[in-house]
Amino acid sequence: MMEYFSTIAKWISEKSAQSYVGFVVLLIILIWAISGIPLHFSVIWYLMIDTSSAVISIMMLFIIQNSQNRHTIAIQLKLDEIIRATKGAHNEMMDIEKLTDEDLGKIQKRYGLLAEKTKEDLIKGKIDTHTPDLLIAAKGESV
Repeated sequence: MMEYFSTIAKWISEKSAQSYVGFVVLLIILIWAISGIPLHFSVIWYLMIDTSSAVISIMMLFIIQNSQNRHTIAIQLKLDEIIRATKGAHNEMMDIEKLTDEDLGKIQKRYGLLAEKTKEDLIKGKIDTHTPDLLIAAKGESV
């Protein structure tokens, strides 16, 4: 069932990203607006667009979220591969998204300190291509 939904969501997200879709939606809205004249702008006429837009909005919410999750995982895997394949990169960074917010904040602070030190080193004429340890948590230790 999940694979079926994923396949449909992927297809819909690809098709809805086409440039002509905006024109089709505009055309549907114009047809709805024009149909209000013979229907005397009745409650049923109003409920047609209201219900349709609500259902489509809710469906698109799930489809967009599915698409974003899929793309996020793909990007994360690509970044993991770059880290894995880069000499001097810290392989422990590959699953950093699993750390707590507190641990991520500590690592972010460490990167900030590294950036400041690098700026100072550059002013002194030193190189900035070294890869110092980040002191990332290992086996449950705090960062």
